[in-house]
Amino acid sequence: MTGKLPLRVKLSYGAGDIYGGGATTLISMYYLYFLTDVMGLSPAIAGTAFLVSKIWDAVSDPFMGIITDNTRTKLGRRRPYFLAGIVLIFVSFVLMWTPVDIQGEDARFVFILASYLFFSTVFTMVWVPYNALAPDLTSDYDQRTRLATFRMIFSNVAGILAGTMGKDFFVDTLHPTDPARGFFIMAVCFGAFFALPYIATFLFCREDPEAMKLPKREIGSLKTFFTRYFREPMQVKPFRNVVAMYLFGFLAQDAVMALAVYFLLYRLGISSMMTLLVPIFLFMLIFIPVSDFLAGRIGKRSTYLVSAVLWILGFAMVPLLGAETPVLLVYVFAALFGAGAGGIQNMVFAMFADIPDVDELFSGTRREGLFSGIFALLRKTGGALVMFFVGNGIQWAGYRPPVDGVQQAQTPVFQAALLGMFIGIPVVFILAASAACRIYPVTRERHASLKELLEKRHAGDLTEEDRRTERELKAAFGGES
Repeated sequence: MTGKLPLRVKLSYGAGDIYGGGATTLISMYYLYFLTDVMGLSPAIAGTAFLVSKIWDAVSDPFMGIITDNTRTKLGRRRPYFLAGIVLIFVSFVLMWTPVDIQGEDARFVFILASYLFFSTVFTMVWVPYNALAPDLTSDYDQRTRLATFRMIFSNVAGILAGTMGKDFFVDTLHPTDPARGFFIMAVCFGAFFALPYIATFLFCREDPEAMKLPKREIGSLKTFFTRYFREPMQVKPFRNVVAMYLFGFLAQDAVMALAVYFLLYRLGISSMMTLLVPIFLFMLIFIPVSDFLAGRIGKRSTYLVSAVLWILGFAMVPLLGAETPVLLVYVFAALFGAGAGGIQNMVFAMFADIPDVDELFSGTRREGLFSGIFALLRKTGGALVMFFVGNGIQWAGYRPPVDGVQQAQTPVFQAALLGMFIGIPVVFILAASAACRIYPVTRERHASLKELLEKRHAGDLTEEDRRTERELKAAFGGES
């Protein structure tokens, strides 16, 4: 677990996030548009579908974390769920984009909610074990950053393909007069694209066999469940920091993606998403390995903050963008935003892989799956809240949906509200994420001391100096001294 990981492991691990990166891109960018302009739901009702589904996620995500931590099979704790997910990923994703001919908005809402709940459950079943996998593959501080780098490269390649082909190719090019069919064919193609890479993840990402020897944890009463699986993990200060960095950083990106189609159409007068998305994801891909390099020189925390600054600089340019804006200026915005988003994504997952070590310092056990479950819960809940507020926001601003497939001119009030939301929501989130990052206490030096201490604790060979180091680390990480 401490040596250099083989390339096939890094590639197979990274390929697992084609699903996460691609599916979330398609949903955040096009699903609200699909529901309002194809399925005929009002923006407020469509946004409510996302919000209601999170009641289920509040139970399923952390519970899946417990299940995967307690799984004991010949295939390991995480890998069985990758195998099971291959078919379910495809079916659940296609169902979500199936354009059923149901009369009545209420009936369509029920179908959309049911299909989204099914997708969300499958996503939980696969993504929670996947997100818990990196600490099981290596305990090395820098190798975990490598894994995060490979993961983000695959994730953003999937994002590029999903963002640029989702509507431009399958709808606008192949089926411009029948967008419902275009989105359905898109779902079939991308459903297979998301599911098949888990064959490699299952085959080559084998966990540390020592993890199978860890004792299982009982769920207990409702009070015990809440205390052990919600309150205790959130008492780990570095985890709270990473949660805030992850949640606010990705909410900012979700808000941008949800508003991008409206911003391009009604602010810039651009119908093709490729104009903006290709340079954004290109610079994400460029900056992900750059952020890996920076993390090795200035640390993960400083690299995250550098990325946040690039993000804010990009959005400072947004008021300059309009229908007459030179394309070069649009590309400069895309470069800054893409670089910032790529660095933030990479560093969050690199930091998350270190959290189970900090937790073991305090709890004496390892709960990778539990932390991953909480991550998934907060990610999906936050994303749903963004979609809910964006949907209600554009309706409140007076959005005029297409009539017989023809885009309508928007009012000045809507234009002003759209600009305010497109700038204000992401920047506020990034500032909140940066504030949490500034107080993140896990450095390379402290992690090296922690790793050495845990190895000695496992061997039952702690000296008085080691116990002093233990107290110092607990104090540094926000616990007892």
